[in-house]
Amino acid sequence: MKPRNLYRIIIGALMLISGIVSILLTAGEAIIGSILLCAGLAFLITGISRHRKYGDDPESDERSKKIGAYGITYAWLTGLFFMFGLFWLDYLNIFRLSTQNALALSVVVLALSAVIYQTYLFRKGDVD
Repeated sequence: MKPRNLYRIIIGALMLISGIVSILLTAGEAIIGSILLCAGLAFLITGISRHRKYGDDPESDERSKKIGAYGITYAWLTGLFFMFGLFWLDYLNIFRLSTQNALALSVVVLALSAVIYQTYLFRKGDVD
């Protein structure tokens, strides 16, 4: 097992235990227990799934790094065009959003488009 995955599993287990103890000791009133529980679960699942998927093989190579860079670049352009569209919709009084909603939508578009572009490029096999 790679040390990185082992550390993720150990940290996840410690955070899970700390979160459970915190929730039990504060009778569920402190939010820190819930945060520790969620973060610990994320670390644990990530460590186990990466170990099962990759084992001792390398997780990335030149092709996957290139695909990742292109996917992020395409996502950035998509986000830029999305924000440009939001600006014009607001400027022309067609569609009004609060600042908080516009920022939240922009973050969602950026994150989802990055995942979608990278998934598409990985399935395609390479970047032209």
